[in-house]
Amino acid sequence: MKKKSLGLLIAFLSLINVLLANEREDAFVQMDGEPEISRASDTWLKVSVPFKLNGHPEIENLEGGRPSSLEEVFNPDFLDDLEIRLTICFRNEFKRKYARGDKKDIKFNEYYSSDLKIQVLEIDRSTKIAVFLFPAIIAKRDEYTGSVPKLVGYVVEFSRKGKPFNVSKSIVFENYTNDEVLKKFKEDALNRSTENEGILVPGHLMDTSNLKYLGPVDWNL
Repeated sequence: MKKKSLGLLIAFLSLINVLLANEREDAFVQMDGEPEISRASDTWLKVSVPFKLNGHPEIENLEGGRPSSLEEVFNPDFLDDLEIRLTICFRNEFKRKYARGDKKDIKFNEYYSSDLKIQVLEIDRSTKIAVFLFPAIIAKRDEYTGSVPKLVGYVVEFSRKGKPFNVSKSIVFENYTNDEVLKKFKEDALNRSTENEGILVPGHLMDTSNLKYLGPVDWNL
């Protein structure tokens, strides 16, 4: 009876450890710096998103056991089907100046989103870079300040098979650190980016060299 109780306790603690690992920030994926904007050409601005892989979620899901079927077997040194969704925010200076609005007024924010699915990545703790492209002419039209405009904010979401990873420093909005402000910014960004669908695009659609620090991707997205 004692052995049975001990076995149940160990199983319970293993389950708790798995749940805690899934909740722990950066357990499997982490940002490796902020998204950077640069000039890819006269036509495109490049947004580079650096990140690292720290482990494989399926290892902890096995709770120290082995896969029960051939379909469940996986190579723990590689992660399949990582999805990245980038949402960026600029402030429309052309509209703001026309309306004589305040420089901090969020009604002049413009949001853009794009998705990328990577078929396989090696878990080697090296920096991976997901690249997205934004039309330079739109930045010029809406007077996003500077030849290389600065982001007002961004949201980077990592997920796999519909399950999001808990990643720190993946939501930034100006200099705000309040969780409620960042949560509201994320909601606005995800909702309003649908108004500008198809403008921000994965970089490999225009130039496959943008996959240099990534890997094979799903071309159907």
